[in-house]
Amino acid sequence: MTNRMIMEKQKPDSSREKILQAVRNAQQRTAAVSSLYDVEAVYFHPDNLLDVFVKEVEAVAGQCLVFSSMEAMLDHLAELAGRRGWDYLYTCDTELAGQATIRGIAAGNDPGRFENMQAAVTSCEALVARTGSVVMSSVPAAGRQVYAYTPVHIVIAREDQLVAYPEDALRLLQARYGNRLPSAMGFVTGPSRTADIEKTLVLGAHGPKELIIFVLKN
Repeated sequence: MTNRMIMEKQKPDSSREKILQAVRNAQQRTAAVSSLYDVEAVYFHPDNLLDVFVKEVEAVAGQCLVFSSMEAMLDHLAELAGRRGWDYLYTCDTELAGQATIRGIAAGNDPGRFENMQAAVTSCEALVARTGSVVMSSVPAAGRQVYAYTPVHIVIAREDQLVAYPEDALRLLQARYGNRLPSAMGFVTGPSRTADIEKTLVLGAHGPKELIIFVLKN
């Protein structure tokens, strides 16, 4: 092998090095920016997570209803289904389906009902007060399809699932699942929306048109 061939073989790939250097520079900038402020100094830590959560949910066109008992929550769910004319609530929660049936509302996860579902009820991983977000994952029985497909997404949660910031929710998931994180995780903030066409806001373009959150107080 000639000296020229050896030199060419050892010569680094300039394009690859440029990309790696750009990544290193971006990491340095991110570290510098993140050290400039404390998140709680910019976004105050709420004294009452539930009050802030309700306010933020409503600010993004969602609905949040708070109940003092599970019975009251289930009664309202049945009343809502009757008032909206939903003849079937899609849910993978067998206990919830049974309670809805007792109240005269058909419910379950019949595959034949999936494509034409009117509303679906799911649980969630957590609620984020400062952004009014619902943290979803692929772990619950509903998986990732239901909350992305249904036109009306009803979330049933507990007050003790509230955290202040998105970072808190991520730490909660890490503590809950360790190195076996769910294959899909997402922060749902209000109904699906887009303003791609003439900057006109349209709800329900790529997912649920309505997001209704039922929170059971501790």
